[in-house]
Amino acid sequence: MNLHQDTVTTGFKIVCTDCGSLSIKPTDPAHASDDTIIECRHCNAVRGTLADLQVLARRSRDVFEF
Repeated sequence: MNLHQDTVTTGFKIVCTDCGSLSIKPTDPAHASDDTIIECRHCNAVRGTLADLQVLARRSRDVFEF
């Protein structure tokens, strides 16, 4: 799987383009709107929106198993 290709199709940056981190700041999805900005935990760069992250989660079930 090409991570860059997946970023383009979902709008969410899996890997931060500024610092290379995979971590994101926690948010409460039950009380947040779909346009809530998701930021990198390490450098605070914008990684996408909550809606983008939810689309990625639905699309990639079983893809990122370790």
